[in-house]
Amino acid sequence: MNDEKLIDNLIQTDSLIWAHVKGLNLRDGVKFTLQGCRYLFDIIDCDKKIVNCKKGAQMCLTTAIFIRAVHRCKYRKYNQNILYMMPSVNAVERLSKVSFDPIFQYNPWIMRSGDTNTTFCREINGRSIVMVGARPSKVGTSNTKDTDNLRSIPCDEVDRDELDLMDMDMVYQSKQRLKRSLFGIEMNFSSPTYPDYGIDKCYEESDKRKWQIKCRSCGKHTCLGDSFPKSIISKEGRWFRSCDYCHKEIFVDDGMWVAEHPDRREAGFWVSGLLSPLADLDEYMYQYHNIEGAQMSEFMRSTLGIATTESENQLDETVVLSRKTANENLSTYSGETVMGVDIGKVIHVVVGIRTGRESYDILNISRLKDLHELHDLANRMNVHHAVIDSGPHDHGVREFQRTEPYTVSLCQYSEQMPGKPLFKDGMVKCNRNEWCDKVHATFTDNHITIPRVSPEINEYARQMTRTAKQIINHPDTGMPRPRWIKLGDDHFYHSTLYFLLAASRSSPRQRGVVNINRPTHSINNWR
Repeated sequence: MNDEKLIDNLIQTDSLIWAHVKGLNLRDGVKFTLQGCRYLFDIIDCDKKIVNCKKGAQMCLTTAIFIRAVHRCKYRKYNQNILYMMPSVNAVERLSKVSFDPIFQYNPWIMRSGDTNTTFCREINGRSIVMVGARPSKVGTSNTKDTDNLRSIPCDEVDRDELDLMDMDMVYQSKQRLKRSLFGIEMNFSSPTYPDYGIDKCYEESDKRKWQIKCRSCGKHTCLGDSFPKSIISKEGRWFRSCDYCHKEIFVDDGMWVAEHPDRREAGFWVSGLLSPLADLDEYMYQYHNIEGAQMSEFMRSTLGIATTESENQLDETVVLSRKTANENLSTYSGETVMGVDIGKVIHVVVGIRTGRESYDILNISRLKDLHELHDLANRMNVHHAVIDSGPHDHGVREFQRTEPYTVSLCQYSEQMPGKPLFKDGMVKCNRNEWCDKVHATFTDNHITIPRVSPEINEYARQMTRTAKQIINHPDTGMPRPRWIKLGDDHFYHSTLYFLLAASRSSPRQRGVVNINRPTHSINNWR
């Protein structure tokens, strides 16, 4: 009797044991099993409210988190709903059809008579799992993003599946659904894409738990992901997981999660594909030794759960700094220049000249406090045309545009507009992806120079690496398309883009050639 009570208690408190004991069917003829999946328990029953999992593909984590959601509804662990987010509505429909619908189809006992079971809402015992696509839309003609999918849904838990493919503004908006919750649980899980972005950033800021496997021979611990590829060795034609110290075979089920920073408020789990009981180590090592470039990056992300990037998708500091010259970062210049400006709490400025059809010389890189300083710099650098960030907030830019003695165009990005930028009525509209491509190509093709190294130039180089191109499938058409994403402070990347836009309106000239046709009206308006 005591054993029956213990099992019943475990069934009600632990979702994975519940699924195992009940023989939960994942699809026709396939039952849920805990075999080889000990690494899931601490993730699913974590002691912290916010859990971040960077993972390899097909690690059973998505299934385990959904099973937990079903279990928490069935046993009324929460007072409100569970919000399950994916990057788009189409992604919700695909995942539901392939992975979630069969769970209810082949386990009819989960739901009671009268419960709701649709693609976007699973009501179980009076509690609901609400499935939403987090694709935003613009509000009116503004740059404000919103989606009605994340409005008016009170929640006790938010599960974010494939975090790296979501709009980060929508991720933040989903947090607002927890404001009246007594629980406030957040689960973020995704295969990583770029370093210091999305799930990789969340993991790096978390307590950073790693699966440390104890060796049965020497008693020491190995993290397979940290030690790869040395942690996978071959003997007698078979690849196996190896102890870092004695090189004997080790076994995933002998591991435990160990946090590098246990005092941090958020939990983080690195679920490498090397932990999977179905990992084909022979195939993994063949791929590792025989692929390169974009395929190697995808292997690192999807198999090892390691964020990485290809050189064609992101600048690195070495490339940016290789464009340096012996020239100082100028504060005055007598020749005619153009200027790109990114507006924010700090104003980021790039001033230079176009020296050829597709070549450029940056003369000044600055961070300024306000528009008064920007006016003074433009005057000293003899700026004749500037392109300035138009929003989302004005910050006095329109008044600045009206009173400056040279041409100022305010830039608006578009994701759809093809072809050449359109300069009209004090505005310039351009395709964001195409011009981010242009910034990248200008540096990688060695068509630009920058001033010699200094603290300001080092900061410029760092920020130029904080934007990267991600190739995603359009959620409606399925067609691949590029999307440049923000990895951190990337203000200089955009001020460089605005500089190139301004330069497209100027004629090529050599450094030091003086043009005395300097506009003079309104010169003191910003003093």
